[in-house]
Amino acid sequence: MIKPKPILIASGILVLIGIAITAYQSQITSENLSNQQNTLGIGTQMIVTKEMNPDNNQKGVYSIQITDFKSDDNVKAIVTDPTGTSIITNSVTKSPIQDTFKISSSGNYTLQIENHGQREIQVLGIIGYYPQNIELADISGFIALLIGLSGLAVGMMYLIRNRVRS
Repeated sequence: MIKPKPILIASGILVLIGIAITAYQSQITSENLSNQQNTLGIGTQMIVTKEMNPDNNQKGVYSIQITDFKSDDNVKAIVTDPTGTSIITNSVTKSPIQDTFKISSSGNYTLQIENHGQREIQVLGIIGYYPQNIELADISGFIALLIGLSGLAVGMMYLIRNRVRS
């Protein structure tokens, strides 16, 4: 006869480990990003800045999400380096968008979002380091959660089966 208590305890521990790994991964990712959410009126702009160093990571990322995006919205994104030189200039044609850029020198990198459309829009702008080597934490957290939840299901089945028999 299989005892369900050790299965349930081990599975519960695996679920907690999976949650902890996922929370740690999320914290690491969000620490390396700077974000701002604003309502942009017609003809206005917002700026999101992040101090970055190529010694930490040479790959940067920016992302823009527009709530209730419409195809006739006219939004422009500009990423500039610490010298003020424009690295990327894009028209936002969908939401969300994400793109990477090279971090070449140390200093403040800026994401400028301009609304040239005919209506007010709600925008979330994000700029920062592109997450590196996060795949291992992502996969291991998912596997720990999957095994833990499967173990909890098996343990509960044995617990119910043993209770019905006795």
